Amino acid sequence: MKKLLLISILIILVVAIVFNIPYGIEAYRLEKAVAANAQLNRKNIDRIPVLMYHHISEDKTKWDSVTISPEKFREEMLYLKAVGYNTIHFKDYIDYVEQGKSLPDNPIIVTFDDGYLSNYQYAYPVLKQYDMKASIFIIGWSVGRKLHKDSVTPITEHFTWEQAKEMQQSGLIELQSHTYDLHNPSDEVNYGLGVSKLEKESVEQYKSRLETDAEKIEQLISQNIGGEVYAISYPYGSYNEYSESILKERGYRFTVTTQDGISDFGSSTYTVKRINMPSEIDSRSLIRQLLLKQQKNDYLPFEDEEDYQKRIKKLEKLYEVLKIYRSLKY
Repeated sequence: MKKLLLISILIILVVAIVFNIPYGIEAYRLEKAVAANAQLNRKNIDRIPVLMYHHISEDKTKWDSVTISPEKFREEMLYLKAVGYNTIHFKDYIDYVEQGKSLPDNPIIVTFDDGYLSNYQYAYPVLKQYDMKASIFIIGWSVGRKLHKDSVTPITEHFTWEQAKEMQQSGLIELQSHTYDLHNPSDEVNYGLGVSKLEKESVEQYKSRLETDAEKIEQLISQNIGGEVYAISYPYGSYNEYSESILKERGYRFTVTTQDGISDFGSSTYTVKRINMPSEIDSRSLIRQLLLKQQKNDYLPFEDEEDYQKRIKKLEKLYEVLKIYRSLKY
């Protein structure tokens, strides 16, 4: 143990000399916290946080609970890296359970709902740069579209099947279901809220409608990118006993909600909770809340730096230091 500690200190000293002593010291502090968190996490590896994102925009007038800036997303990914989180896919957990494959220390899942073009334009390049995974839940009918189904009403543009395939083939992105055409507010004539049952709809009619929708999105994903559908994010977080039963029968391994919290996958991988990452809450606060929800050491680098642009630059420098240190260590 003492020998390992000595080796770690020597590595930190080398990195500190090469990259600047303050960053070396910061890396040493972080690695102590990361090691402690990893040990704590191993005792409860099935309790995996799932982060929820939607849209990314440079237009500050659009920033709200579901739309954030490109810089904010970058900062949050850098913080996840700094404090030792390792991104996984839902499929990685299935392989862990069924095939005995190992999970990394401090696993976390990053998700996007809806399949907006901004996921491809802004999130994907950041994820590639930092070698991070994410799961995107797509709405079948809207892939590649910027007009609504009436071909007149503008909607936020969605990425194409070609872009979807590129992301999936990178190995960093998995694409799953947000339904084919059930992401609609309730009008009680054609649609319930998300997958909700219509008031005048019989149970059999309702089940048939859900089955048909599920089959459409599964076929689209299979035909266009060759992927298997084993997870769904419920539109608006709405679900019921029938939707759960139907999707389980179709072989879905995960159903995901908008309910706040962290689920224990060891108990159930259905109606999974998530943590929303809104624009109005500072990235430092969000990451600290995440750590505290897992009862982890909540040490954050550069938290006293109020200028977010300077903070990002420092985190990018720290990322390079940590990347070298961790590659030497492991």
